[in-house]
Amino acid sequence: MAAREPMSPARRRQLIVGLVVGVLVGLGVSLWTGFWLWLATGIAVGLAAGAIMKPPGEDDAPPRR
Repeated sequence: MAAREPMSPARRRQLIVGLVVGVLVGLGVSLWTGFWLWLATGIAVGLAAGAIMKPPGEDDAPPRR
């Protein structure tokens, strides 16, 4: 079994940004439609998007020696 590397700060920020955007979009849609479960959906989609996307600059850095 491979050892897991600690989460990089860029990756952590990516997850936090995804969560914040999901909360804001979910809150907006739930207030607009009057259906409160859109908030939970927004949070789930925001976390999924933050987990799937690569942090910017991850491929741009030169390889370490």
